[in-house]
Amino acid sequence: MNPRPTFARILRLLATACLGLAVAAPGFASSPAPATPPAPTMVKLDGADLFALGFDKLSAFDYTIVDAGTGATPEQISAAEKRDQVPAWVHFYDAKHVVLTGYVMPLQVENGLSKKFVMMKDVNTCCYGAVPNMNDYVVVTMDGPGIVAVQDVPVALIGVFHVAQKYEGGYVTQLYHLDGEKFLGPKK
Repeated sequence: MNPRPTFARILRLLATACLGLAVAAPGFASSPAPATPPAPTMVKLDGADLFALGFDKLSAFDYTIVDAGTGATPEQISAAEKRDQVPAWVHFYDAKHVVLTGYVMPLQVENGLSKKFVMMKDVNTCCYGAVPNMNDYVVVTMDGPGIVAVQDVPVALIGVFHVAQKYEGGYVTQLYHLDGEKFLGPKK
């Protein structure tokens, strides 16, 4: 057995310990998406048109966690893995270049740089008592050596966004992922 935890296990521990994820009993229905979905917004950066993406869009619907941590059976987990709770207006951003705005919490730091981190809805998402959901954060893997993790202020970065619900060992470990390309720093 490999004693070193995988990134997904570390993320799940982070989600349950630091993020205190909200969970629901198996079969608990999530709330519907808003009647009027948030409209896409374009920004021009470095001569490129990018979609502005923030948690006003990503968190605008309820996501119900059904996994081993909620007491779900293997059959319920299997059904949850196949069910897509993410609205079409969020899927619109899948595989598109975006400017993501949020708060950074580093997951791995090496030589002062973080290559893997979480972009969160707000500073209350971790360690301050708020109970976020899976759609309140995005797992980011940066291209290159990583970024200097600026914490407690909103930052922006460019990358390719993915809706990527992942399960590992019966636990949902992520809903969103971003392949980070360029760190823009604190949002002005």
